[in-house]
Amino acid sequence: MEETQNPVNRLFGFMVEFAEQMLAKSGEFFPFGGSITEAGEIAAAAGEPDDSEHPEAQAVYQLVAKGLASVASSGNVVAVALVADVVMPEELGSSAENGIRVHVEAPGFARMVYVPYELLPGEEQPVRLHEPLAVEIDARFFG
Repeated sequence: MEETQNPVNRLFGFMVEFAEQMLAKSGEFFPFGGSITEAGEIAAAAGEPDDSEHPEAQAVYQLVAKGLASVASSGNVVAVALVADVVMPEELGSSAENGIRVHVEAPGFARMVYVPYELLPGEEQPVRLHEPLAVEIDARFFG
């Protein structure tokens, strides 16, 4: 990706690329997130609840969201993203059952972007990504 690209797009691309790598390696992934500074520095965010050896994805999602809220309120970043492996909502009419959901947000911008995917075991490219589908949402991190 070009360094001059919009920070929101750079962060989104980084998040989807990492999710795709995890899908290719494991066929799934736990929720994770990240942020980007005005200078273009991307930092990853993950979470692991203290109370469980095998945490539920929803608990991890909430923990990462809490951390991203803190990062966003610090004023040191220009965008954050929260990523989850989901079943595609029927109302989006996707041709794939599963998707990478990226809640990406910056001041004045909040979207839930779904990237439908298919796993292709045994193929050279084990993950096929489809065109992203974006839904405008209310701000959660930069409200």
